[in-house]
Amino acid sequence: MRQVLETAGRWEILEATNGEEAIAKAKETKPDLIVLDLAMPQLDGMSAARRLRKLLPNIPILMHTLYWSPRIEVEALKIGIRKIVPKSESNAIISAVLELLQPEPAASEAKKTGPQARTSESPAKIAVLQSERPAADGELNDIRRVKRK
Repeated sequence: MRQVLETAGRWEILEATNGEEAIAKAKETKPDLIVLDLAMPQLDGMSAARRLRKLLPNIPILMHTLYWSPRIEVEALKIGIRKIVPKSESNAIISAVLELLQPEPAASEAKKTGPQARTSESPAKIAVLQSERPAADGELNDIRRVKRK
């Protein structure tokens, strides 16, 4: 993921390998965009997204997952994830990142705390918070429960 993003734009890429580390890094760095995986150790992507929404409500979240389904997409959108890109459609990740980094047209000058606060000279910070390993059995069970809801 890092290589794809680095070759596509002048972005600062921050990485984490589990849900708890993802939340800590996002709180510390306040990135312009967060890319989450659904299956992460310690805290899955949906749970991490719920917490990140409360902590950093103006930062858009993109989910990039191997375990995409219509139910997971609906659940993700309900909790505030702005876009879901299945890993089978990885070529769409760059356009999704570019779309979410665009300033929101109705954002007031006083409330600029998300991607719209960045100057054109500074590279956007993208927090890529995903696991580089297959999901463990317990994580797959959590994912299956979301799919069945």
